[in-house]
Amino acid sequence: MKYVFIGGGNMGRAMAEALIQRQVCAPAEILVVEPSAEARDTMGGLGCQVMDSTGEVIGTAPAVVLAVKPQTAPEAFDQIRPWLQDGQVVISIMAGITMAALTSGLAHAAVVRVMPNTPAQVGLGMNVYFPAPDLPPPALTQVEALLNASGEALRVDSEDAIDAATAVSGSGPAYVFYMAEHWMAQAEALGFSTDQARTLVQQTITGATELWKHLSTPVSTLRQQVTSKGGTTAAALEHFEQQHISRAFREGIEKAYLRAKELGK
Repeated sequence: MKYVFIGGGNMGRAMAEALIQRQVCAPAEILVVEPSAEARDTMGGLGCQVMDSTGEVIGTAPAVVLAVKPQTAPEAFDQIRPWLQDGQVVISIMAGITMAALTSGLAHAAVVRVMPNTPAQVGLGMNVYFPAPDLPPPALTQVEALLNASGEALRVDSEDAIDAATAVSGSGPAYVFYMAEHWMAQAEALGFSTDQARTLVQQTITGATELWKHLSTPVSTLRQQVTSKGGTTAAALEHFEQQHISRAFREGIEKAYLRAKELGK
């Protein structure tokens, strides 16, 4: 056993699938503890071991991933605390649950906070992580193998940066989907079919992102290069500014950050 996942929901499943697809470990080396029979069936179908509740086997894996909702943290702590062993690392992807809460609730010092995001489902996730001080190198290697399997990993130097990342990259895919939803709706209003609108918006987002990554040009410069004075792009951007969309967008991210802080109290 190499990884135990407490929770087999969307993020837990995505990270487990990434480990399998990148051949970090075999499916049988992953145990998923999940009360939902449907989720257990899904994970079992991938070849993972599944259980409906915790037990002594939890203590046999080098890494335990807490992939449950933050509201259920106390219950999760109670379930796994009796089985944790020295040398195991606990990786929490629960938004807002602090290092202090983890170490206290688990009576265990080797913990790592991680903020992933849903593109991990296709191997393009953004994983921001903050390990406990003095985490042993083998444990850190185990953590990084998990995170790199599902996308990119960024280690940060403060716990506050995890809450900030929750607002920026953790919630970030929803911001893109929210924009795409209304972008597509207007494309359809202009006469395109749903399929055509989806293709237009998806490829525009993908192409713009890849161009940005390829050129390493400041995003503000790329925006300016598309915007001719008095042109169509300028008409749209001027309206966005008149409606204070940029301010509302930034304020929304700040609201997400503050909510992450509240979840940890």
